[in-house]
Amino acid sequence: MKIGFLSRWGATCGVGMHAEILAREFIRMGHEVVVFAPTEESASKEVKYYKRTEAQDPEFVKRETYTEVDNVTEEGWVKEEEILKENLDLLIIETFWRVPVKPLTRLIEKLKIPVISVFHEANIFKAKEVVKLPCDKIVVFDRRFYDEILEFYEIPREKVEVISYPVMKPYDVEPERPVSEDKFLFFSFGRQPVEEYCDFLNALKKLRKRFDNVHYWIIRSDGRVDYEAEWITQWQKRPTVEKLYSYLKGSNVHLLPKGNTPNVVVSSTLYQIIASETPIVIRDSRFVETIETDAYGFGPIVKYRNIHDLVHKLELLMLDREQVEDIKKEVRVFVEKYGGDKIAQEFLDLAKTITK
Repeated sequence: MKIGFLSRWGATCGVGMHAEILAREFIRMGHEVVVFAPTEESASKEVKYYKRTEAQDPEFVKRETYTEVDNVTEEGWVKEEEILKENLDLLIIETFWRVPVKPLTRLIEKLKIPVISVFHEANIFKAKEVVKLPCDKIVVFDRRFYDEILEFYEIPREKVEVISYPVMKPYDVEPERPVSEDKFLFFSFGRQPVEEYCDFLNALKKLRKRFDNVHYWIIRSDGRVDYEAEWITQWQKRPTVEKLYSYLKGSNVHLLPKGNTPNVVVSSTLYQIIASETPIVIRDSRFVETIETDAYGFGPIVKYRNIHDLVHKLELLMLDREQVEDIKKEVRVFVEKYGGDKIAQEFLDLAKTITK
């Protein structure tokens, strides 16, 4: 089967990461993949989310295939002929508010193949145009996307399929760390706003009063956190996923910065790196509300409610090896359940139900 994706690629972006995980799984399964990516100029206008990583594009990625829009009055454009000539068997559109709805609609109407929209949009206001795409099926990551957004626009329930965000397969890499093995290393990376690091800085400073081996390693794409201390190492870079796995395997705990939001969201970062088995600590918010934990916030991830709860849980992770092993067992169950290979198969099974 020849499978096409219309999606971002190679950026710090959950939209592109979803396509990347699935595309690589389809290739492993023996399918041919082609990715139609937007112009760099149009995608880079969204400075909040679109940051290119250090990774090089594989041969199956075709850039400059369409333009993203930056307001709802723009139509953008799509190179129809370039997509039509590929003779695809399935097209998957990674859908969010910046895809060019009108030219995509014209393309879809010419295609005689199943077209699946993977719905990434987080709130009803930004979704008002993209829900008009005439795709055969809409895939959502969980029921919240239907209950809070698609149902508002009266999208038929039978058109919507729930398929989890996929877990990326782990990389077999050597651990890397910027400090010696006698340090207990906490690690954060990404492009989250600096204020979302406040809880972690606060908690670790409190832990330093009891444990002098605490060290915090921060890698950000958009500049340094404005706090300097001898127990903090900061790098400014956008490493590849493979390199991230080296850093995660070299760290003791991954502190994943996420703020509160009223939107319907998942943490693509979590699905990208959870298979490393480095314990993930994250604020209990909408980003992880569908991930089950026990009454104390422990499961495949560790959820915290406030600073005091965070300090207590970080201390447990430093002292209780049995607790850490329990988390790793939960991670393996989670990875097995939502692994990219299984999610890719769910997409293929869904495509088989679509008749033209």
